[in-house]
Amino acid sequence: MFEIKDIPKLFLAFFIILPIISLIHESGHVFFARILGAKNIQIVVGTGKTITRKWFFEIRKYYFWYGFCYFDNIDESQRWRNILIYLGGSIFNIIAAFLMVYLVNTEWLEQGIFSYQFVYFSLYYVFFAFFPMKYPDGNFSDGKILLDLLKNNYSLINQKKYRLAWEKEQHLWKLYDNQKQEIKNFETLEEGLKKSVETAKRNRPSRLEIIKEKGLDEVKSFPRNPL
Repeated sequence: MFEIKDIPKLFLAFFIILPIISLIHESGHVFFARILGAKNIQIVVGTGKTITRKWFFEIRKYYFWYGFCYFDNIDESQRWRNILIYLGGSIFNIIAAFLMVYLVNTEWLEQGIFSYQFVYFSLYYVFFAFFPMKYPDGNFSDGKILLDLLKNNYSLINQKKYRLAWEKEQHLWKLYDNQKQEIKNFETLEEGLKKSVETAKRNRPSRLEIIKEKGLDEVKSFPRNPL
C-alpha cells in the first residue's frame, strides 16, 4: 500500500530515473541512425521551453516528460535501415536493464530502490514503445511504424512535400502540396512561412521548399521523430 514515506521514491522515479531511461532510449535511435549515415542529429529530452543545448543534446523545461530525436539523410525507402533505427531505442533500454541486473547480481552495485525502478521502468518503456498505437499529438509509437515497415507499408514514414511560392501575378504567397494543389495563400512571406512550417511539422515527415522570384531559395526538412 502506498504510504507517505513512499513519496520520495515517486519523485526519484519520475524526476531522475525516467529522464535517464528516456535519454538511453533516444540514444539507441541515434546510435543506429549515426552508424547508418544520418546527419544533423539531435536528441531532445523533455518538452516545453529549451533550457540548454550542448552539442547534439537539448534539454527542455519539463525534462521528465517525453523525449525524441531528429536526424536527416536516411531515405524513407530504405526499409531495413529504418527498422533498425526504430528498434534502436528499445534495444538500448533492454541492454541497460540487463546490465543493471548483472551489476546487482555480481555485487558491483547494491540492490535498492534505484536499481529496481531502473529495471522496471526500462521494461515499461520498451512495452509502450513496441505497443502499436497512435499518440494524441499525431505521432506514432515505434511499434506501429515497425509493424507497417514489416508489411512493406511506408505510409507513416514517406516524406510529404510542400512548396511555398511567390505568385507574382496575384501578389500572394501560396502553399502547395505534393499534387500542386493550393492549400492556403498569404499576403506576406512572414505569415506564409510561419503557417507553412506549422503545416509541415504537423504532417511529419515532410519537406518544405520556399520558392522566390529567382527560384528555390530554401529547403526545410521535418523528419518523423523516433520517440
